[in-house]
Amino acid sequence: MDEYGRQNGTGRGRSITKLLEDLLPSPAPPEPPTRAQKDLLHLELVKRSNPLYQQFRSRHYIPDRGLVGQQLQYLVFYGGEVVGVIGGASAVFTSQVRDEYWGFAKDKETKTRQLNSIINNNIFRLEYPAPNLATMALSRWRKQIQRDWEELYGVQVAGFETFVVEERLWNGKTRNGACYRADNWELLGITKGYGDTNVRGREHKNKTLKAKKLIYCRRIEGRELCSSYTTSWNDPERQKELNQKRLAMFADPLDLLLKTVRQDLEVHD
Repeated sequence: MDEYGRQNGTGRGRSITKLLEDLLPSPAPPEPPTRAQKDLLHLELVKRSNPLYQQFRSRHYIPDRGLVGQQLQYLVFYGGEVVGVIGGASAVFTSQVRDEYWGFAKDKETKTRQLNSIINNNIFRLEYPAPNLATMALSRWRKQIQRDWEELYGVQVAGFETFVVEERLWNGKTRNGACYRADNWELLGITKGYGDTNVRGREHKNKTLKAKKLIYCRRIEGRELCSSYTTSWNDPERQKELNQKRLAMFADPLDLLLKTVRQDLEVHD
């Protein structure tokens, strides 16, 4: 063993490993997952307090600081298993490139009403690597949240926005919004990033929150920006109405659990 080490420039431990590599067959690489199938994919509307949603949300690269305004969140099911989360929330108030793209009004009151037409894709996390699944889920989400948003909030959706922190990942790939481009979103540019506070004066010290972000948007053809909308913040009757609609739209937690179990059994039957 020592002689082998002297000849090959390795220590005793490395020599043993090298000899074993020569003697033992190399393990076969794992088979890549098959291409995603539409019939195995569906989304389920859930509350942000849902335990499964919270688990996936906690592993997203952008920390959870809560949401202000309108929002709808979904579990992503594939083959009977929950493989991710995706959600929509109120559009951010200020982004110069984004504002120019949509043609928002300059005065604050009109712009605030118009922003109700745009849904911000606030989170999208998948933990199943089937090729094309991300783009497929994104497309399914756009159609579903458009219907749910209009039913709950009573405002016609004109389009979508999202902001992506571009960076090199642990697996050698780069997060740069490829699934959005594949779903025909437009890359508008890049934000300026933040200092220690955002545009609303909210303090944050997280490096990711401060980072510059790629800006993606997608229009819905034939849709106009909202010209009138009544918020529920100071309207108890409006809040009551929204709560009743939410109760009717959201799945009962027990029903959701039973549905998950049934789908899992069907897939593995």
